[in-house]
Amino acid sequence: MRTELKIPILKRKLDSKKLGTQDIEKLADGLAAPDNRMTEIVGALINVHKNDVHDTREIREKFKEMTIELAPMNGHLNLLCSNVPADCLYDGHHVIWRSVEHISSVIRDIIFAPEKTCDTENCRSRYIKRFVEHSGLMYRGERDLVMFTWGGHRVPREEYAFAKELGYWMALFMPDMENITGCGVGIMKAPFKGAQVAYGKQGTFERYGQRDFIGFSEKKILAAEAPNELVTRLLTFPTIEERMEAFIRASHRGKVHPGGAGTAEEIFTMLALLSMPENKGIPYAFDLVEKEGGMYFKEMVEYLNTCFGNALDGLYNVHLGSPRSYARFVAEETKELSTRYLWNDDLTFGEEIQEPFEVSFDAMEALDLSRDQEPYSLLINLRRFFSAIVHLSVKDPDMLDSWGDDRPLIRGDKDIVKATDCFARKLEKQGRIHPNKKYATCYRIE
Repeated sequence: MRTELKIPILKRKLDSKKLGTQDIEKLADGLAAPDNRMTEIVGALINVHKNDVHDTREIREKFKEMTIELAPMNGHLNLLCSNVPADCLYDGHHVIWRSVEHISSVIRDIIFAPEKTCDTENCRSRYIKRFVEHSGLMYRGERDLVMFTWGGHRVPREEYAFAKELGYWMALFMPDMENITGCGVGIMKAPFKGAQVAYGKQGTFERYGQRDFIGFSEKKILAAEAPNELVTRLLTFPTIEERMEAFIRASHRGKVHPGGAGTAEEIFTMLALLSMPENKGIPYAFDLVEKEGGMYFKEMVEYLNTCFGNALDGLYNVHLGSPRSYARFVAEETKELSTRYLWNDDLTFGEEIQEPFEVSFDAMEALDLSRDQEPYSLLINLRRFFSAIVHLSVKDPDMLDSWGDDRPLIRGDKDIVKATDCFARKLEKQGRIHPNKKYATCYRIE
């Protein structure tokens, strides 16, 4: 059964009291542009009762008959969605309000994004800052600790429960802190759930005002990993590289829970950044956090030691223990940390970290996993390897299908290639990588 749905466009999300004729034309063109993928993105955003769907193709198939057009009414703009699957509408007529807010945020970030210019030094970093300013995230008054959390979309229940309890204790010890996550389900939702309870117990909303549950996504991944319903401030970045830089610059410290290929991609990005001599001495704690007895980060550290020896010592901390003990530790450390400024301009991002990696068969075969390079360069290549897995399993599984039985050959030092393959296969075996229904592993080794 299919029906018609009107979704209001919220001008407060667009930071505009009145949309002019040119803006309306730009909006109409942006909705129709194939590269913006607005039909499948809007479909994913209203598909909240089916958040177990993690394949863009399933969303595309489900909403293939849905059309979107502008529908002015009484001086307001609406999206008129026709042929909407009825199971998206909780009462047969409406979607949840959080979906309405997220759709307007996506329109702001994809259709009305700031113009990109690259005529100044550090132009990519300047653009990311302007993008975040455009969303209104930078102008929220004085705040205390802001911390990003990375971790898996597909995680066992006990890992979700640990991350949720950790979010609870963090917000209990530091009621004026805020979290940034990847905005989906699993570890990306758990800290918000825990913090929500702690904020209520501490009277945080009455004492400190609105606490944002901040979610950072990316245009190519949004349809497969729609934001959870707790996200109050959604930002959708053009590329994964811009998204990761924003995570780091908009936070005062970061923590990682167990996850899949995307989590590995994020860890290697952060380690590459921290390994740069230009960033030595800049205070930025990076914590790998897991319940006591957990094996994920033990195996991750063994993998890192195989690839880098002791070259990465001091760039990260492993915390195994109770959520309460970790939260107390961070609360004590934060007393010595300046959290006045939200945006960290001091960090230097290497061009290789910022340059978008265009996944292809040839690009994967060109990856160099040898020891005959600086740790920074190997970190970049490993980051791109796991980025390719995410791309082929989540963003564009059709590309993998188009290769048939052929797979790109990953080359490099025998021990590093073997360790990388072993780690990736563990992630796959543990169910942390989105399965492709036709084919499994997206690469081969000798």
